[in-house]
Amino acid sequence: MNKPLIFGHRGAPAALPENTLAGFQHAIDVGADGIELDVFLTRDGVPVVTHNAHLLADTTRGPDGCWLEGTGPAIADLTLDELQRFDVGGCHPEGPHATKHPHQETLGFTPVPTLAAVLELIADHPVEILVELKHTPDDTLCAKEFVAKIAALVAQHGLIEKSYVHAFNWQILSAAAEIAPDWRRSYLSCSPAIYPDGSLYRGSPWLDGLPHEPATLLPALAARGAALWCPHYKDLDAESLRIAHDNGLRVMTWTVNDTAAITADIQRGVDGIVTDDPKTALTL
Repeated sequence: MNKPLIFGHRGAPAALPENTLAGFQHAIDVGADGIELDVFLTRDGVPVVTHNAHLLADTTRGPDGCWLEGTGPAIADLTLDELQRFDVGGCHPEGPHATKHPHQETLGFTPVPTLAAVLELIADHPVEILVELKHTPDDTLCAKEFVAKIAALVAQHGLIEKSYVHAFNWQILSAAAEIAPDWRRSYLSCSPAIYPDGSLYRGSPWLDGLPHEPATLLPALAARGAALWCPHYKDLDAESLRIAHDNGLRVMTWTVNDTAAITADIQRGVDGIVTDDPKTALTL
């Protein structure tokens, strides 16, 4: 049995706040094979590493030091300077993130990092990167311009060969195939049975015209030159894993956190696991 690669999901949220430099450093320090991160653009066009289109009240303090209430400001509405006045170095003690990650350490004031800062952090370490691009039709830049901007920054840091462009919106990956063909592509998916807004269903616009059934989807992904298929771990069955491997596709599941699920994925032979707790996954 081959050892699967272990990637820290947004760093290592089980231990430290997600999508922070400290969290990424922790994942590296415990021996993760890679890290996964999320990218949006600020109003002034700076790529930053954060998961949601809006700052989350549950994980963000405002410039006044108080927890946000309700929906926070949109990343796209803030300049980098404005964004970095907010503190994402912890989670509200009574919120869902604290319940999910009861052992997460609270940091001092921690701004949302730029993508450039994260790339600088990891450039000298033997880790790979899943760079998840967040893009909607309402964004100022079209998908091709967005991909070109991020690919140029990753290339500037010498990390194209150590990274994957990673997305649920496969139109982004089609754009990447055209304008950054050397950048490996990772196809994220999730069925509505797992999340109501999942991407894997008949006629889904997320799939960029591809079929949703694994028997036909996976050969089609291989034909497109996909490097990875990244299904939610609850969506993956033995037959889909076999079809993927028969077509030369590597399979990396997300987000696999409890020990039973991690052990099960290791035993069934996935190629990689994305987890909030890379230290535990590496131990298993």
